[in-house]
Amino acid sequence: MTMETKQKEQIEIKTIALYQLQPLLRSTLGNKLIVENYTTTSFLPPGENYGSTILAIDAIIRREEKSEKENLHMIAKMAPPTEFQRRVFNSPFTFRKEIFVYERLLPYYRHMEKEFGVNESELFDVIPKYYGSRLSLDPEIDFDDNAVILLENLKTRDYYTGKRDIGVDLDHSKLAVRALARFHALGIAMKHNKPDEYNIIREASKCPEIIKDGFTEYYIPILKKLEENPATRIHYDRCAVILKDESFFEEWLAEPEGEWATIIHKDFWVNNMMFHRDQDGHVDDVKFIDFQNYMYSNPVGEILFFLHSSTDDNVRANNLEELTDLYYEMFISVLLKMKCDIKPFSRESFNEQFLSVAKIEFIHLCFMIKMLTIDVDKTNLNNSTIETVMTRYEGNEMYTKRLESLVLYFVEQNWI
Repeated sequence: MTMETKQKEQIEIKTIALYQLQPLLRSTLGNKLIVENYTTTSFLPPGENYGSTILAIDAIIRREEKSEKENLHMIAKMAPPTEFQRRVFNSPFTFRKEIFVYERLLPYYRHMEKEFGVNESELFDVIPKYYGSRLSLDPEIDFDDNAVILLENLKTRDYYTGKRDIGVDLDHSKLAVRALARFHALGIAMKHNKPDEYNIIREASKCPEIIKDGFTEYYIPILKKLEENPATRIHYDRCAVILKDESFFEEWLAEPEGEWATIIHKDFWVNNMMFHRDQDGHVDDVKFIDFQNYMYSNPVGEILFFLHSSTDDNVRANNLEELTDLYYEMFISVLLKMKCDIKPFSRESFNEQFLSVAKIEFIHLCFMIKMLTIDVDKTNLNNSTIETVMTRYEGNEMYTKRLESLVLYFVEQNWI
């Protein structure tokens, strides 16, 4: 196989379609369920999802042969359409991981909460309804185009995401931070109260090695942008040392030591959370989606990443300290409710964690902010061009401003 042929195979776009929905739904809704018919449409515009194919599924079902017809609105998360994406995101591995979240991890958390007296109506409810999954239609094949995770389509209940390039306001940020703190704290509570189950969770959270190909090319446009801007040029050397440090890969995958280690989402940005408003227009709920990257890691890195990737300009200018305080208060309150010793989780210890995670999250944010601010139309970003865009795209004016703000904040905190 020639290099050219191999490259073409990497970017060739496959047609991904959902087949045999009825047996899949029967795994969760019962063996008598009948799918009368269903339609599929693309759920997201180009540039809004890179690690999978997302389809909206509208099905008409009967629970039994003589039951009334029902409408079932779902999302089918399927394999990405190019081999490049499957290689980068290690789709066979990450699909298994995400299935574990819906079938084991979050049910573990809810069961523990029940044991500690949390009412049914107040149990941690942060994911869409799960309708089943599979990795292939052929039992002899490990993973193929028919891999799918079926979830409730939250948009049909008026859930929505924030704007990728703008981020969310203070009310949305508070709701997300509270839920994130609870998610992190429940992992630590499992470690203290249910060590056997926690060991299962920890083992399932392991990640594959990161594909290093082209990493040097990815950071070159970032450094160029830092050098061109007078506000960041004076900090170029310290930024360059961090961005060129290939120990990033080992540090990203390394399991942390100490009491703070827990299960984190690891991809907690604006597109991976959905919000809901009540009848009066107040934000009253948040759901997390896309769990394929969750890890056993330091939770402080995740709150730092969220605050700088997914909040709007006003929040980043005025409310970072307030949201950090809110996170810590919620985190401790959950540990107390789960009868955990909070001595190892002092505020002083919490503050110290930021320095330990700052370098890796700085790299993470520099790459992520470029994708958050990218102009999909101008760059012609789609599944076949993502690799080229990542290595060559230098960013727009919004990216320059966001990158400047990030660098100056991290310098001010003495984190880099």
